[in-house]
Amino acid sequence: MCDEVGTPTGRATKTHQKAREIVDADYNRRILAPPDSPSKVVGGNGPSDSTTNVASAATNVGATTTAATPGQASAFVLGAKADWFWLGPGFALATMATMGILFAAHHAETATSLAFALTLMFVGPHYAATYRRAFSSVDILRAHPIVTIVVPIILLGVVLASLRWPRVVGAPFFATYVLWSGYHYSGQSLGLALLFPLRQGARLSPAEKRLVAIPLYSSWVLSIAGLFALDETARNPAYVLTRQLFGDVHLPRAALALGTILVAASLASVAILAKQRRRSGRPLPHAVWAVVIGQLIWFCAGAWNPFLNIVLVPLFHSAQYLALTGWHQTRGRSVTHFTGYFVTVLLLGLVVNPGLMWLGRSFAGEGPVVAAAVLSFINLHHFLMDGRIWRLRDRRVAASFGA
Repeated sequence: MCDEVGTPTGRATKTHQKAREIVDADYNRRILAPPDSPSKVVGGNGPSDSTTNVASAATNVGATTTAATPGQASAFVLGAKADWFWLGPGFALATMATMGILFAAHHAETATSLAFALTLMFVGPHYAATYRRAFSSVDILRAHPIVTIVVPIILLGVVLASLRWPRVVGAPFFATYVLWSGYHYSGQSLGLALLFPLRQGARLSPAEKRLVAIPLYSSWVLSIAGLFALDETARNPAYVLTRQLFGDVHLPRAALALGTILVAASLASVAILAKQRRRSGRPLPHAVWAVVIGQLIWFCAGAWNPFLNIVLVPLFHSAQYLALTGWHQTRGRSVTHFTGYFVTVLLLGLVVNPGLMWLGRSFAGEGPVVAAAVLSFINLHHFLMDGRIWRLRDRRVAASFGA
């Protein structure tokens, strides 16, 4: 069969491609368009099937793509200083400094109370932001039915099996969450780091992405090693039970020190990338460095400090996530709209955690297995949904983050 352009097959192929472009534009308009778009369905009441609007969306997406060239588009998301603070190391450094001062002044109780308040403010709401986005529109449910509808049913079955057979089913279930957690954090940091060159109009190639990924995923490996070096490795009951699987295995401090040095040295890959981009006339945005260094601070410091590892690392990740997703959902809107969004995810966050924890204890009783099962359910579902609805490999998602 011939498929050259001009033959019936070729014309059919061009028609199919044109139809695909229209569908992509419609998806972007209805699900991923900026909140200030009059035709956005999520959180709006605009039209959903107008052919004119689809064509207009296609034109706008194309215009955004062709206009974005290095130097013309702003790489910043929240702004230079806000990016450094919320998406880079700023919030982590400020929080760690505050906690250090409180502990040094023998105000440990105040420090833990502050950490608890920040956890309620950021960790639960960061789960809620994903749920709000995934379940706020029928269009999103149709686009991602597996992770939104099927996966939670399967995970609920695994939770019940974990309560019945904690060693056979529960142990690997909890360990999956524990090992995946740092991987998920690294994936978020990588996606965020890639966002700045995308907005700059100089998207990274696959080889360049790997150079950014090296220190991020190296720090994830270090965080796993930290489980076997600290006397207090439990971020929550799932970490306690996972650590107990390995008995008396203990990593020497010298090995942890070597790992920390190697992770710091892995920043050379980003330096190589920055040099290559500078020579090609496409300088690497400084915000990429900020994101990568931010995560290395989380994991390298957390590997040595139990309080950081147990309480603060999830807090830093959650604050970063909320800053980005909050911007994506509210940019171009009023302060009132932003306040409404924040209050919504805060209240939903309390329902997720500690709400689901209370529900689990009410039905299955107290104990670390129940708590670990509920936490594993919440986090694994969050990881899977997050990996789909914010996937930058999807060009439609990438377009929604364009400058």
